Amino acid sequence: MGTPNRTSPERLAEIINFALENGDEAACKIFDLKSETLNRYRRKYQNEVNRNFKITATLKKIEEQYDEKELKAIAAGGRIVPGYGKVPMVDFEGEAIKFTHVTDTHMGSLFFHEKHWDMVLEESRREKVDFICHSGDVTEGMSKRDGHIYELSHLGYDKQKDYAIEQLSKWRGKYYMIDGNHDRWFLKSNGAIIVKDVCAMLPDATFLGHDIGVISLKGHAVLQLWHGEDGSSYATSYRVQKIIEAYTGGEKPNILLCGHTHKQLQMYERHIHAFSGGSIQCQTPWMKSTRKQAHTGFWIITAWINKTGVAKLQSTWYPFYA
Repeated sequence: MGTPNRTSPERLAEIINFALENGDEAACKIFDLKSETLNRYRRKYQNEVNRNFKITATLKKIEEQYDEKELKAIAAGGRIVPGYGKVPMVDFEGEAIKFTHVTDTHMGSLFFHEKHWDMVLEESRREKVDFICHSGDVTEGMSKRDGHIYELSHLGYDKQKDYAIEQLSKWRGKYYMIDGNHDRWFLKSNGAIIVKDVCAMLPDATFLGHDIGVISLKGHAVLQLWHGEDGSSYATSYRVQKIIEAYTGGEKPNILLCGHTHKQLQMYERHIHAFSGGSIQCQTPWMKSTRKQAHTGFWIITAWINKTGVAKLQSTWYPFYA
């Protein structure tokens, strides 16, 4: 039968399976082996089977955690983000991906204007963005601040949730969202996670968590959404700089999208492309009384992704003069 390839897994399987069906003596005669050689092959084959079993079990665990597109991104060389649990992975054709960044819509507030929201969606459609990121304060919530109730267009959890679903449903694409301090007033008062509940009622929305959320772009770049409960700073850039300074080396995102302060900003620091997203909500009486500006508007951002992260980035700020 010729000299067998003694290192080939296929040849090992052939010999061992023949021995199982026909006995060791027949296998030694047919394959011209000594009994100790057959036993050595048997041990080697068993080690190979155990190894393959472990690999298969590991791949099964990965398969259970990711959808088909995410698995394709991993297979193409994408990495799972270190230091995080399951991170949604956005795969796409070509080198570039385009997305809209909005924040602080405060739906349910008298100072959220549907015409502005409609303009966000109209421009997002025109620019053919792949998804919309929302960096928190989707709803206005209900605080205990004196007079706040008179600034609401929709009163209570149910009314604000239904209104947010109505407005967000105008976009037929993907959303990635976190909640903010205003959204969490419902959590603090009655345990309701309103942004999570809103996302559950939309056809293609992902709730990423409280204050901070992460997605992976093609497995090679990390995009992080950030809200926070701190306040504005005298210098517009100071807050974003301090957020960036707080990252340890292995936790840094490639792109950072900030909400909360209603300020617009773009900066590049520590190799992070950072954006402060302004707001969709206009300046409120409370903001006027405390001398806080509102930079109303939104970003559309195009990022070119390669195996080392963000190769280049292009952004456009759309202001609302209201």
